[in-house]
Amino acid sequence: MSGPEGGVDPSQLSLLPRPVPPPEVLAAISAAAHLVWPQPAAPDEQDPVHQPWRFSGRWWNKPTPLRRDRPWARG
Repeated sequence: MSGPEGGVDPSQLSLLPRPVPPPEVLAAISAAAHLVWPQPAAPDEQDPVHQPWRFSGRWWNKPTPLRRDRPWARG
């Protein structure tokens, strides 16, 4: 483990390169990842939650003078 000078051999201080997996293993890993990755679902057109949001009937859709109405201030 020690070199001739009593120190550490520099070849033992580096990491070994990772082995390259065979193409079959890479294909199996990518197929498994593709199966477990969540896929987006198509929106349900009949469900009102998934329909586009409409602004009609909202308080901020009224003209500004109508939004200034204060019913408690009427005398």
